[in-house]
Amino acid sequence: MERITSKDNEKIKWLIKLRENRKSREESASFLTEGTRMAQEVLRCGLSLQQVFASEDGAARHVLLWDALCRKAQAAYLVSGSLEAKISSVKTPQGIYCVCKMPQRPPRQIAGSGDKFLALDHLQDPGNLGTIIRTADAFGADGVILSEGCADCYSPKVLRSTMGSVFRLPVWTVPDLAQTLEDLKKEGFASFGAALDDTAVRLGEFRFPQKAVTVVGNEGNGISQSVLNACEKTLYIPMKGEAESLNAGVAASLILWEMCR
Repeated sequence: MERITSKDNEKIKWLIKLRENRKSREESASFLTEGTRMAQEVLRCGLSLQQVFASEDGAARHVLLWDALCRKAQAAYLVSGSLEAKISSVKTPQGIYCVCKMPQRPPRQIAGSGDKFLALDHLQDPGNLGTIIRTADAFGADGVILSEGCADCYSPKVLRSTMGSVFRLPVWTVPDLAQTLEDLKKEGFASFGAALDDTAVRLGEFRFPQKAVTVVGNEGNGISQSVLNACEKTLYIPMKGEAESLNAGVAASLILWEMCR
């Protein structure tokens, strides 16, 4: 097994690019996970594991996990402890890193993948996106649809926030969310937009149809007009207090609970 000791090693430079650069992740269709929990989820969900890296201390502390990763991965490397600060995105790293292949999910597969979907229109906060994916997984949604301009679901912060749910729940990124809603309509899906207007229905006072997709918009600007025009109905979440709106992650969670129950 190769031992890496130099910060100038090309593999170390590649790990840093995968951690920091969305373009590098998208062009290579690869992403980096960090920590034992994520590594366990990678194994449990059967992801394509390209490379694994461990600090010498991490490999010694997590022997069984490291052995399982080495058997599954195409290549395995030990890195010196001094390099961890360059690889890791957290202050107290656990010393285990996986480079995985992104699942390839064409948008045309959405309609045949289930009945209940949440769509996100230009949702930009990584913490919100991770929370929403995790909640969608917990409540039994069949997938999450992202417009272009959403946060990267394979960025380190989103991966940590999902706690592995992004490996289990299908996530699609589509080039034109409005057109995707129109395509789903042809497949029998009803579409709802979370927006307050004169025709909006109150969440909790109607039942979602068997096949439904609901759109939650950008944290500051809501749903874009073209996407809103593609929605058949709008809905709103009733509030008793003085707050003008809910956090996007909270709003999505309430909608997911009602849609999937």
